[in-house]
Amino acid sequence: MDFPELENKERLTRTGNSFEVSVCKSAFCRRSLYPFSDFLERVTKIFEEKGYESDKPLLSHAKFKVAASGCPNACSQVHIKDFGVIAFLQPEIVGDCIYCGKCEDVCRENGVEVDEVVTFNENCIGCGDCMLACPQKAIGGDIKFRILVGGKLGRKPRLAEELAVVDSIDDVYRILERAIEVSKERGRRLSMIIDDVRQELI
Repeated sequence: MDFPELENKERLTRTGNSFEVSVCKSAFCRRSLYPFSDFLERVTKIFEEKGYESDKPLLSHAKFKVAASGCPNACSQVHIKDFGVIAFLQPEIVGDCIYCGKCEDVCRENGVEVDEVVTFNENCIGCGDCMLACPQKAIGGDIKFRILVGGKLGRKPRLAEELAVVDSIDDVYRILERAIEVSKERGRRLSMIIDDVRQELI
């Protein structure tokens, strides 16, 4: 399969006869927590290796759709794809905090509280705004990946649901490989069979 090289920031999708892969502008966006710089190539190769490609182009609604987002803003529409990936920050204090409260002020989710200590609560979505706002660079943490499955549009639209949270991009690719295998075995898009095969993916 031959694809033209990325010519500018706008070419963020690759389309095969039976699949579509999209990424956000993670390599160019200041909000990005993970660049996904080779995601299009890696996923395209996985589809090829799994023999998922059809001889003739399928209509859009029949294609297996994958998307990745470099932050929880999810610009690549991961919530309406068969398989979506969101990079997020698991924040923690890693430096000398002066308790200025700027992290609390900037958080739109009320996910951080500053008192005698800094607490990241259950409202935190891992966007990293607190890290960007910290004048001391005292906030850091691990980048993790939230995997969503089963999203689609069409006559009966549904939002993708969380399948797993993993620590590495290799884990993402491993689960995607299994999702493609299951979809090929069943002969249907993942979103059409997800309720029956969820446990097979993990």
